[in-house]
Amino acid sequence: GTYYSATASPGCIVRYRGKFLMFFSASTPLPDIRRTLSIARAENLDGPWAIQAEPILPQAEQVENSSLYFEPKNQTWFLFTNHIGIAGRGEEFTDAVWVYWSRDLEHWKTENKAVVLDGHNCLWSKKCIGMPSVAKVGERLAVFYDAPGGNSISHMNRDIGLAWLDLPLAIPAPAGKRNAQE
Repeated sequence: GTYYSATASPGCIVRYRGKFLMFFSASTPLPDIRRTLSIARAENLDGPWAIQAEPILPQAEQVENSSLYFEPKNQTWFLFTNHIGIAGRGEEFTDAVWVYWSRDLEHWKTENKAVVLDGHNCLWSKKCIGMPSVAKVGERLAVFYDAPGGNSISHMNRDIGLAWLDLPLAIPAPAGKRNAQE
């Protein structure tokens, strides 16, 4: 009966305020699968790990598999994750890489998000993109992702893609605003 009753898949671990936080993917079972992200905490890496009572994002967001980046320039955390889309016959697939941002690693808001990569800006995979990982390389952030290519939504035969974001990362301007404050 929990938000992680079907799956709880491990993810990024960071040390924060004297504890270890692990961001993990969670889901409920069929037939109405709901996916989200949450945090488990531990004093040391050997555990025990305590799962927080509520996920960090509502299950309606339908997200899983995350990677974190901290931007020291504006003291902001960026949480890259894949979004789950649903095809016409009810088939689920990873359709985009989204990013959420927050100055508090333990509190996230659904309105603080943007699409990083999807079929509109990926040249080789038009429908299915997911499983992001990020790593700082010089003055850029490498975004690694997987995709089957073309119009496929297959979970198999995926290749690895690479996209680049210039650093420092800035918080996107709110809808309707021309200049971001940061």
